[in-house]
Amino acid sequence: MEEKLYFAPANYGKGAKRAEKTADSLATQKKSKEKKNHKILKLGGFLLILAIAIIVIIWLLHGKTTTSGQYPENVKNEALTCESSTVAYPKITKANSDSKKLKINLIFNNDAKLKNTSLVYTIYYDDEEEVKKAEAFAHAEFNLGLNANGYSSTKFNNKFARYNNSLIISLFANASEIDEYTAPYFMIERDDYKFPETIVEYEEMYEAQGFSCNSTKE
Repeated sequence: MEEKLYFAPANYGKGAKRAEKTADSLATQKKSKEKKNHKILKLGGFLLILAIAIIVIIWLLHGKTTTSGQYPENVKNEALTCESSTVAYPKITKANSDSKKLKINLIFNNDAKLKNTSLVYTIYYDDEEEVKKAEAFAHAEFNLGLNANGYSSTKFNNKFARYNNSLIISLFANASEIDEYTAPYFMIERDDYKFPETIVEYEEMYEAQGFSCNSTKE
């Protein structure tokens, strides 16, 4: 019997390897393409959610107008300042001096109603020793008056300070704190058991006591 011999082509192994490499390359390209498509889908999803959020916000704001600041015609807070260098503060009588300054400031809201009030009483002396003695007397007198009315020593956020041979006493109160018992601390007087209501009425009341007043828009 005659044997037939088979010889593999010289480049047989190389072709197989080339085919194998081609298959690997195609697989790699496929994976890369799948990753790229996945990223595109994620980006598209994010943009879609963002667009929906913007549409919802626009819809919620539909028909509403937002502004920053105020129009010129809007009424602003108005302040009334009344001062005197001759009127003595009635709650401090044991530490007075011929040289003094009493200033009362009132703030009114947009409805022309009293918002808050503050008082600053400055008493001038010849030297620092006089100021120290005056502070002790004034502080004691003021606290005794507060206690007699059932108030704490911190009522009206009161402060006593010494500066450049002067004693400075300051008080502050919101309009809600002003009543028949607290009004005298800010020299607010009642007429027929009624407190002033308008800025004009306050101005007339203080000027009748000897103050000089002027109003300003804040």
